[in-house]
Amino acid sequence: MCESLIMKFSQTHPCWTASLLERAGEDYKKIQVLEKKGLILSHDGFYWLSDLGRSAFSKISYELFIYETPGNIPDNPANSVIATELWLELERCNLQRWGIKRYLFRPQIPVRPALRRSKIFEIEDENNVRWLYKNNLTVKKVMENRKSPSEILLEWLELPYDLFVPDVVFLAEYDFENYLDFKRPKNDEMKIANTDRFAFSTAQSTEVQIEVIGKFHRWIIEQRFLRLPGCFDLDVHEQGSANWLIFLTEKQQTALTIQSELQKFGGSLTAPVNPMEIWTMSLEALRECPSQCEVIWDVLPKFAQPVCRT
Repeated sequence: MCESLIMKFSQTHPCWTASLLERAGEDYKKIQVLEKKGLILSHDGFYWLSDLGRSAFSKISYELFIYETPGNIPDNPANSVIATELWLELERCNLQRWGIKRYLFRPQIPVRPALRRSKIFEIEDENNVRWLYKNNLTVKKVMENRKSPSEILLEWLELPYDLFVPDVVFLAEYDFENYLDFKRPKNDEMKIANTDRFAFSTAQSTEVQIEVIGKFHRWIIEQRFLRLPGCFDLDVHEQGSANWLIFLTEKQQTALTIQSELQKFGGSLTAPVNPMEIWTMSLEALRECPSQCEVIWDVLPKFAQPVCRT
């Protein structure tokens, strides 16, 4: 039944193309067999599981003691495929032999408070972003530390929230043996203490990208001031932790265009929550990265373009 091929269509990687399946070591020609059996559906070169295919996936998963969840029809097949290719490329070119690599695919991350776009930012003089969310009374309270973090967190969690849904979050943990005695804070729900964090978004228009940046800001505020005060920007060994937002594209020219469009806003893009960084990167450039680099710092800074660094 082409079990290996069917199992590629998991919840984290629900959509594939023929070329990606081949790069993942599969005989993509077998996908025609699965289509004829009604296990796979396709449109415009994208493939995903049918209802019958999801049933077959679950059966194989149970029999092989894998316990994976089958993928559903993706809302945006192209973005799903970009996320899968990013994962394949990062796995190819980043060994991280003494650390741990973790990927979150399309995580739905609550960011508070929920605000209309007109209350989050406005663009001034075409080269400055004014962040209006800072005027929110609860945000002010958090950033000015008027109460203990634990008290404010309880109030904060009662607020309505927006969702920050990056296509991929890559979390890099280094030299894990040096952190074995670390007691994780109870509020570290995403397990991001002692990590470098890289969030990838396929947002294309400038206004949507700035909206995504605003959501990343509010996520940082919650982690830095409420969930992980004292251990968000530094790890347990007082080494700095990175917080990068990377706008991901297929073509290099698109990444360069986004870089140019966003760079005109300068440091106003990150000012309220520094340190953080904004970059752009294309899969076209990443494919040129040599295989088996030791750490992510041998990859991203060399094949991505900086927009705003702090």
